[in-house]
Amino acid sequence: MISIKRIYIYSAVFLLVAVLLSLFLRLDFSNASLILKELRFPRLIAALAVGGALAVSGVVMQTVLSNPLAEPYTLGIASGAALGAAISTTVGLKLSFFGLNGGAVIGSFLILMLLLKLVMRSSRQNDSMILLGVMLSLTCASLLAVWMALADPLGVQSITFWLLGDLSRVELKAAIALLILTLVVSAYFWVFSKKLDAFIFGENLVESFGVSYEQTQKIAILFVSILVGFCVSAAGMIGFIGLIVPHLARRVLRTSKHFHLIPLSLMGGAAVLTLSDALARSISEPHELPVGAVTALVGAPLFIFIFMKQKKGGALS
Repeated sequence: MISIKRIYIYSAVFLLVAVLLSLFLRLDFSNASLILKELRFPRLIAALAVGGALAVSGVVMQTVLSNPLAEPYTLGIASGAALGAAISTTVGLKLSFFGLNGGAVIGSFLILMLLLKLVMRSSRQNDSMILLGVMLSLTCASLLAVWMALADPLGVQSITFWLLGDLSRVELKAAIALLILTLVVSAYFWVFSKKLDAFIFGENLVESFGVSYEQTQKIAILFVSILVGFCVSAAGMIGFIGLIVPHLARRVLRTSKHFHLIPLSLMGGAAVLTLSDALARSISEPHELPVGAVTALVGAPLFIFIFMKQKKGGALS
């Protein structure tokens, strides 16, 4: 069995390799300084921030909602954030923070609240959550398409590429702000990791550990909504990072203790998205693929695998 220390070392090496590929893969060295400063460095910071944020959000959502398939994309949070960002932008609401759209945070929070309300009315809450999340995601995507077609018909093609995941437009100021936010929120969840550990034993036993189930869940939902909202406003809807990385982290660690799970997922999410973005940028050069398409090619089959294993009653840890 690999020690925790070695797991962190291997993860750090993987992250370093991803960073180097992001910066130097197919780099035109005749204009290297300009390209690195103006294009690749802001994009790298954005990939590290968004990837880490989505992975940590996935860990937290899977824990506090007691569903191994929960993540921002499958729960419809990302779609709600995209709709909120589009509406606030086109109607001229001034909700910008360091280049990040606050309307996306409102959209993600409202969709998550609606999802929880709908799930509470269901007799099979755990089974209904993902289905309702997918339905809300499709509804938000449809509303977004209609809204953009009516409000900005000439910008539909541009918004479509952004919705599939696009890190190319993130400014350095926004990327740094998002990275700081990701680290702060991740640190909060890490410090209070024992509260998240209590959720593993189920709702009925959480209170016996001296943890307020409802309060902890509400705080987690608030922070995840903020993270996901700003991630979507910066880079569009990038799916499956929040699903892939937490499950891989649990399998590697062979534990669900969040003291180790959160930092490893943070590093893993940052590395996976950074590497995915480097590939999306380079595979079909000079054309560029949406990074969300690259993550979906890996994430969708894994989602099916986890879903089928869950239905068979297999262990997911």
